[in-house]
Amino acid sequence: MIEADIEWAKNLINKRLEELNSTNTGQWPLEDLLPPQWPPHTPFGDLFELFRQETGYDDANALIAERLIILFALSPYLAPTLLEPFTKALQSGQGLDTLGGVQSETQFGFIPTLQTVLFIVAGHHIDSRKNLLTTVFSEFHPLWSMGVVDIHVDPRTNNRLLSPFALNEEFYNVLILNRSYRPQFSRTFPAQLVQTQEDWDDMVAPSDTRVALEEINIWLKERERLAQDEVISRKAKRGYRALFYGPSGTGKTMAACLLGKEASLPVYRVDLSMVVSKYIGETEKNLSMIFEKAENKEWILFFDEADALFGKRTQVSTSNDRYANQEVSYLLQRIEDFNGLVILSSNFKANIDGAFTRRFQSIIKFSMPNKTLRLELFRRAFEKKYLLEDLTLMENVANKYELSGAEINNVFQYCAMMCLHKGEKKVSSEIFSQGVIKELRKKGKTI
Repeated sequence: MIEADIEWAKNLINKRLEELNSTNTGQWPLEDLLPPQWPPHTPFGDLFELFRQETGYDDANALIAERLIILFALSPYLAPTLLEPFTKALQSGQGLDTLGGVQSETQFGFIPTLQTVLFIVAGHHIDSRKNLLTTVFSEFHPLWSMGVVDIHVDPRTNNRLLSPFALNEEFYNVLILNRSYRPQFSRTFPAQLVQTQEDWDDMVAPSDTRVALEEINIWLKERERLAQDEVISRKAKRGYRALFYGPSGTGKTMAACLLGKEASLPVYRVDLSMVVSKYIGETEKNLSMIFEKAENKEWILFFDEADALFGKRTQVSTSNDRYANQEVSYLLQRIEDFNGLVILSSNFKANIDGAFTRRFQSIIKFSMPNKTLRLELFRRAFEKKYLLEDLTLMENVANKYELSGAEINNVFQYCAMMCLHKGEKKVSSEIFSQGVIKELRKKGKTI
């Protein structure tokens, strides 16, 4: 299908270049060369349908400029000869003040700018040019606001019209490689994709916790219909904010991963050690990079152990206190404006500022498992390949010692490793006891 688009663009370019030296404003109608329609449920089709929804356009003709900008951005990868007519025109001395474009210092040939697109789409027609300048070329158009195409404005001129543009890395993956964009962990994106092999059946939690998580599941399933409902959209912002609180190892991260898995959405865990900075303004800058990258991507953002970042605001007594409070206010605004699911994880609910708790749709407690749940966790861990010799010992440990789900999993991993090492088929009481003792000692307790 992209071949038909490239052929359409070539015809459009050649047709417009024929009138390059003409000052006639009654240009040929663009309806003579409408672009081919993209079928739905394809990367290009979905992208242009999104443009149509965001801009309110209702016909293909209104998306010609967007189509041309993306094709120009794709041309270095898919159609290097698409821009040859511009090079030939400039070499012959035509269109020096009309075509725009720049000569690359690192590659041969013509690099289009927005001025190039302006001429190809609108010609010399003043009203058409004004319309493009206030719509497609506006920084608020989804082409730019969604980051489909990056524009490189020269600070010396600060002129968007004279600036070259390039396909964003994310949409390079989507449009050319036909795969989802998954950014790598870095200083400019201090978040990491987290996944789980577990299913909801593997999660052992109190019924009230499971009911609360199901509410988030429902929102994820119905989020598009909620956004399209006129009554709801007027009264509620898009997006969902949840707070998970409870001791470490009680399933907060697992729950976030399961929510993403069921909704087929990626979950990114934010590394707060790389976000929080002692330098004024740096924390906001780091957070801004995360939210801007995640905007309109349908990613779930998971702020693990968020106390340091989303903690209580202080009484202003120093300039540092004032800046710290500004950081919190900034976070409040960014979280409220985010149109996806944001999950904050904390060991203690009291650590989170009250200004945040009022903005959460869900506040979910993850408790240490009671005796019954501990026994269930032990049984599930040792129910298949690695069976316990003494089930009574397992029941006694579950009844007597407070262990989290993560700690019970650590016991299992130790026992499985020792069985493999010793070549044993079942977990002996000695190995099981050693695994439990190891976990209790980490907590400063003894058996």
